[in-house]
Amino acid sequence: MSAVTNQPLPYARLERENHIRMIFRAFQTKRNAVCECHPHSGLLRNEEGPGGSSNSLSVLDEVSQFHINARPQLQGPQCVPQKIYNIATGPSRSQLFVVLEESSCVCLQCCGPARSCSLQGFDHQGQQVFYFDRPLRMDACCLGCCLMEISAYTGRRQLIGTVHQRWSMFTPLFEVKDSQGSSAGQIQSACCPSRCLSNQQFQIVSNIGDNIGTIWKKWPGFQQERNMDHEYFGMEVPLDMDSQTKLLLLAATFLLNYMFFEMS
Repeated sequence: MSAVTNQPLPYARLERENHIRMIFRAFQTKRNAVCECHPHSGLLRNEEGPGGSSNSLSVLDEVSQFHINARPQLQGPQCVPQKIYNIATGPSRSQLFVVLEESSCVCLQCCGPARSCSLQGFDHQGQQVFYFDRPLRMDACCLGCCLMEISAYTGRRQLIGTVHQRWSMFTPLFEVKDSQGSSAGQIQSACCPSRCLSNQQFQIVSNIGDNIGTIWKKWPGFQQERNMDHEYFGMEVPLDMDSQTKLLLLAATFLLNYMFFEMS
């Protein structure tokens, strides 16, 4: 993924999209995936085959560890409404997906980690596998108002589930719900987390109170870019967990990154 993380800064939207398209073409190993630039949103759009994103989700059946790296951003005033994340798995760090975050320049600069955004995940063939949507919410909420949430969809925009923040006094609490609105578990922290902490953990708890996974943030060590925006976070879940639940918890991992991990 050095081709992604070391790409040049975009001087125009078209230059960035052409660069990403070139990367996805290099990933193609079995078939050609047609990626087109959407003329209005600027996102990469994929023409899915009959199998859609369901075939791509099957790769999650063999994955229990997710390692996420954000592309380093330059310090100082800038307006780059797209960020790139790389999702890898296990000790070998073999790549699973490339994730593109799309937000507005105004929201990025004014709202920071509380910004509204969408996240599109692509596999090695450039096929869109999932879509996460995060609406705008206040970064500091009280009395249960404007609590954070994120929704997870397949590449064909079929709802997988949602993750909602629940009001609590001191300990962060999130409820994970499936597409039918039924509870699929909770996410909680043992203490009040802070962005200044280099290592953090959130526990994924089942409906009967068992710990079934962890969402974590770790300090990746010194980077040549000397940049605090080089985020490194991830998730560990049971191997036998179904793929859609893993994807829903992956959306929760990005939400926690915005709320407690991201330093910009």
